[in-house]
Amino acid sequence: MKYVPILRGKAGELLALRHTSPEVRSGIRPVLEVVPDERLADAVQTFARQLAEDLPKDLVVTVDCGQLWQRGAVGTGFPGHAMAWIGEYLEQWLHRLVPAFRITEPAGALDEIREVQRTHGQGGCLRLDLGELPTSPVELTAAVHDTLDAVELAPESVDLVLDTGFLPSRQAAARLVDRALGVLEWAGAMPWRHIALAGGSFPASLAAMEPHLIATVHRHEADLWRAVVQRGCRSPVPDFGDYGIVHPQPPNHGWRGRPNLRYTVGADWYVLRAAGHAAHDALRLCRQLADSRYWDPQQGTELPWGDAQIQHRASGLTTRPGGAREWRAWGTSHHLAAVARSVAVHGVP
Repeated sequence: MKYVPILRGKAGELLALRHTSPEVRSGIRPVLEVVPDERLADAVQTFARQLAEDLPKDLVVTVDCGQLWQRGAVGTGFPGHAMAWIGEYLEQWLHRLVPAFRITEPAGALDEIREVQRTHGQGGCLRLDLGELPTSPVELTAAVHDTLDAVELAPESVDLVLDTGFLPSRQAAARLVDRALGVLEWAGAMPWRHIALAGGSFPASLAAMEPHLIATVHRHEADLWRAVVQRGCRSPVPDFGDYGIVHPQPPNHGWRGRPNLRYTVGADWYVLRAAGHAAHDALRLCRQLADSRYWDPQQGTELPWGDAQIQHRASGLTTRPGGAREWRAWGTSHHLAAVARSVAVHGVP
C-alpha cells in the first residue's frame, strides 16, 4: 500500500515535495492539481517551471489539468491546452508525468491525454468522483471503457483514484462506507495498476478558530478508509489518498489571512492561527507548536524538512518568519512524512 496525496500545484506544495526524503518519496504517488488563475498562461507556465525546478528526479507525479480545459488554449504561440503544454515542457526537462483524466472529459481533452501518455510512457490516472457516477455498474463500465479507448490505455497501465470529495463530519464519512465498498467491488473486476480511496476533511476557512489556541480538526478521510478495510473490502487493500492540509475545493484566491500552522498527528490535525500579521506572530506560532504536547519529532533519525524549519524558528536559530508559501510548505512537508511513515510502518493512514 502507498499514500496518494492530492496536492495543489502551488509553490508551497512543490517546495515541500522538493524537500521530501528518499524514504517518503518511495512511499507516495502524488497527484498535482493545476489551479486556475485569471491569466491561464501565467498559471500554466508558473506551475510547469516550478515543477521542473523543484521536482526530485526520482519522483514521477500525476498532473491533473481537469479544471483548465474549458479555459481554452494556453496561447503565447502554443496551440494546445494546459496538459499538452505542461507535458511538452517537462519532457524538455527530462521529467516524466502521469496525466490524470475523468470519464466526463470532452473529446479534445482526451486527445491531449492520449498524446501526453504516449510521449511520457507512464500510463495514466483515472479519477472517479463517487458522488457523480453513472446510475448503474453497466453504464459506469461502458463509460470507463470508452474513456480508456479514447486515451489508448489498458487498465493495467492506469491508476484508479476513487474520490469522495469533502467529508465534513464523522457521519458523512460513515454514510459513504457502503458506497465506497460497492465501487471498490466493481473496480476489482478490472486489472487496474493501482486503486486508491481518497477524500478530504480540512475546513475551507480557519476564520472561526481562536488565535493562538490549538484547534483540533479530525481526519475523517482516514476514518472512512479504515472502515472500508475493516468491513472487508476485497484484496488488495486500496491505497490511501487525501488532500494534504487543505480543503478539497480550491478557493477563489490564494492562501490569504493570518499566519497559521497545520500539523498532523495520528488521526487529527492540530491548527494554530496567529492574532495578527506581524513577523513576531508567525514566530510565536512556531514556539507554541514546538512547546506543545502535540509536537512529534519522532519521524525517524532525521526531522522532516518542514519540522526542522519550524524548530529553527522556535529555538531562535532564525528570525525569518516566512510567508504563506512557507507555512503551507512546512505543514505539507510534515503531513507527507507523517502519513507516509504511518502507511509504511503500521499499514494505516
